[in-house]
Amino acid sequence: MAFLNLLMHALIESPSAAASIPITYYLPKNAAGDSKPSAYLFYPLAGGHIRMPAGLHLSFAPLPSYGILYTAQGSGSLTAGEQHYALSANCFLLLDCKNGFSFSASSSLEYDLLYLNGSAMPCFYEHLQENNALFLPSLTASGLFGYLRPLLPDGAQTLSAFAFHRMITDLLSELVEYSSSSESSIVIPDYLRQLKEYLDENFFKDISLEALERQSGINRYRLCREFKEYYFLPPLQYLHTARISKARVLLTETTLKIHEIGYQVGYESTNQFIHHFKKVTGRTPAVYRAKKR
Repeated sequence: MAFLNLLMHALIESPSAAASIPITYYLPKNAAGDSKPSAYLFYPLAGGHIRMPAGLHLSFAPLPSYGILYTAQGSGSLTAGEQHYALSANCFLLLDCKNGFSFSASSSLEYDLLYLNGSAMPCFYEHLQENNALFLPSLTASGLFGYLRPLLPDGAQTLSAFAFHRMITDLLSELVEYSSSSESSIVIPDYLRQLKEYLDENFFKDISLEALERQSGINRYRLCREFKEYYFLPPLQYLHTARISKARVLLTETTLKIHEIGYQVGYESTNQFIHHFKKVTGRTPAVYRAKKR
């Protein structure tokens, strides 16, 4: 049975705040994998970008899966078993759906939700639970969004099976390391915050380590080491992630040619664009666009 059907059957409380809108509007879409999921790999079940109006409440019976939640904006709450989480912008939550859960939106709540499974998930979940890291109230401050960005809102549907497994493994491994260290309470230096903001806003420009070194006045080797220490990716790798994220949007929402999109996000060479796109997503831009359509 498709996971969306399981989700529909698990729905205990139907929305009352917007009865005229089909219930599927508030549910993610099934993830179309390359082949039959392997229990040895992390694999997606469903994913999507959800918008809940204020006052809406959804409750679900237990489901045989886990969920990764990232809130974009708004406020609300999520209850899973005996745990209650207050949701606001930039929250991250690893959810064990086997306990059942419910959403409530106190204001218009917008979030990305990815349902997934894999034999290693219980191990990661237990580690994060022991370190009180299942819920992070400000994910962008920790820099882990750099790992999550290529997967959400629905990137999991267009990744190859092994690319998805690698990216989920990287994300969960970094979460475990982050939660186990004292760094989780350290304030990020201003110059690193400014550098990250610069990369986010100028990803389309020709940026080199030499230029970042001159701009910050800090040795490039120290810059790379300290940026990765706080944001879990070296500056240029973070830059490529930001570029590919924008490229995915352009591939989906425009009719621009592949080389035009590559140029718009900062790659002068089409081959270079294809190389980095495939490294992040596991597919070429052309295959990605064809699958989305």
